[in-house]
Amino acid sequence: MKKIVAILAVALLCAVAAIGGAALAIGPSTMLKMVGLGGDTPAETQDAEGEKYAKADGDKDDGHGGKDEHGKDGKEAKAKMPVMPFPEIIVNVTDTGPQGGKTSRFLKLNMLMVYDDTLEGADRLVAREIYLRDSFQDFLRQLHVSDLSGSYGLAMLKTELLRRARAVGHTEAPREILIADMVVQ
Repeated sequence: MKKIVAILAVALLCAVAAIGGAALAIGPSTMLKMVGLGGDTPAETQDAEGEKYAKADGDKDDGHGGKDEHGKDGKEAKAKMPVMPFPEIIVNVTDTGPQGGKTSRFLKLNMLMVYDDTLEGADRLVAREIYLRDSFQDFLRQLHVSDLSGSYGLAMLKTELLRRARAVGHTEAPREILIADMVVQ
């Protein structure tokens, strides 16, 4: 009798684990739709092509096909932020060699800056692009290869470049630094 109860308990735990794994793999909202217990969360809507996007807090939906009070579609009502691409940056960074001596390596970086053109001073960013690039190069030349390792290194790099972009532009318009390529050789 104890053997049968143990087998049933293990089978039940396996079934619960499989359902939980499936929910994690396909997402909780999709899992709920499959079971028939719900649809999209209030914070998500779906456009005509089936793509999901999150509603901003300021978006108003009057219940008439996703249009706001002015008759604009939710996606069109949102302002898209422009992107400023930078030419490829190649700088020397220092590294510690196998015997403890300092060596020089190359850092190649391709990046973009997302900025909010509705904020004051956003127009200065385009005019000061060469100064932004110079400031980025000054910072990158001071780095050690170990500063760039791992997700912490990448996050630190993006944060510092964003801080410098805001300082050089004298504005809070820069929103994010996107790194397309980063190679250390």
